[in-house]
Amino acid sequence: MAITHVVSHHSFWRSAGGVLLKFFVSGALLGTFLLMLPFSRQHDLPVLDVFFTAVSAITVTGLTTLDTGSNFSWLGQTIIALLIQAGGLGYMLIGTITLLGKDKFVSLRRQSALGVTIQINDGLSLFTLIRFVIAFSLVLVSALAIILAIFWVPAYGWSEGIGKSAFHAVSSFNNAGFSLFPDSLMTAAGGQLMLAVHALGFILGGIGFTVIYEMARGSRLSIHTRIMIYGTLILLVIGPLIILLFETDNTSLGTGWERLGHAFFQAATTRTAGFNSVDIASMSNASHVFMMINMVIGAGPGSTAGGLRLTTFVLLVAGLTAALQGRHTTRLLGRTLQVENLLRASGILILTLALLSTISLLMLALEPTQDALAIVFETVSALGTVGLSLGITGTLGEPAKLLVIIVMMIGKVSPVVLFGALAGRGQSPLRYAGGEITTG
Repeated sequence: MAITHVVSHHSFWRSAGGVLLKFFVSGALLGTFLLMLPFSRQHDLPVLDVFFTAVSAITVTGLTTLDTGSNFSWLGQTIIALLIQAGGLGYMLIGTITLLGKDKFVSLRRQSALGVTIQINDGLSLFTLIRFVIAFSLVLVSALAIILAIFWVPAYGWSEGIGKSAFHAVSSFNNAGFSLFPDSLMTAAGGQLMLAVHALGFILGGIGFTVIYEMARGSRLSIHTRIMIYGTLILLVIGPLIILLFETDNTSLGTGWERLGHAFFQAATTRTAGFNSVDIASMSNASHVFMMINMVIGAGPGSTAGGLRLTTFVLLVAGLTAALQGRHTTRLLGRTLQVENLLRASGILILTLALLSTISLLMLALEPTQDALAIVFETVSALGTVGLSLGITGTLGEPAKLLVIIVMMIGKVSPVVLFGALAGRGQSPLRYAGGEITTG
């Protein structure tokens, strides 16, 4: 029986994408209710802004219309941290657990469908991966919190220092970008070393759990893992150099060696982490556009991050290179790539660009007085679940805030819906005659 039976005889709401959507919507509604309780907030807050905060937390985006540190009590901040943790891990696990249903195992066909989304490798048990994800998350978040406490307990005291450390450890690992400081990490104690700790958290959280699992085992690395490692290293080297080039005549990155540190942090954080160590609004338009490209690329499949996915971007570049060289096959790292992978990557890119174009037009129509670049930047950030902003989030009108809420949900759920649809399509035995179309 073809897998199309599963798709066609079950409603969308029972599919992985549907359950994920229900998970995020119900989590956002529950979070809004809890954050509206008197003990969760410092004073009266607009319901829409609280709902915006809850959606941003559960989708690990990081866009905020309210300052988290001054508007919410320690209980509210704890609720936001729990929403972030649930959203980051739930994104990868909830679809998997849903397809399990009441079964005690996952069939090879279902594992194949799931593998498109979370990159299950040959010989890697689904249950082993789930246990590893949970254990790795707990260990890394705890380690990050302890290291940050070394900087922040002396600066802010025991209770506040430990609270900030735990919150930021959760936020950085899950690529959420939420901060308890009003200016993100610009004036937080610890300087460049503190920034390095945050960067370690969101880079490891965004590289993908199967990549971490393979590296931890020390076994022969799959092509997916090698693509993620090489691609991540290349972007982490090229990104800061490009930002330094665009900010040559700008003091936004500071002076001396700290310019390199801030350039590295800002290049890395735009791939869905959402923290900022400098005022990005003061950076050049060229840097803003480069950041948007990074936001679209995103991080790795099966991670806490979002975006187009680095592997998709690499596939597109490899396919384009093959086409320009006139080759009929695409090779990468000694392997020949299947045509369906390239078609899937192309489909994802087209859908992403179509969504960005449509949403940007709607946002520009709703906010005609705002700077156009800032609006597009906000849209890309929301759809990529990044969380960076040029400072306009809090000034948006209610219709625009509602649209951003919807976009954050779309940005988190659409990859699973799309991948599920592409994986669930059975191939028709019918073949048509070939044809040639002139292009260019």
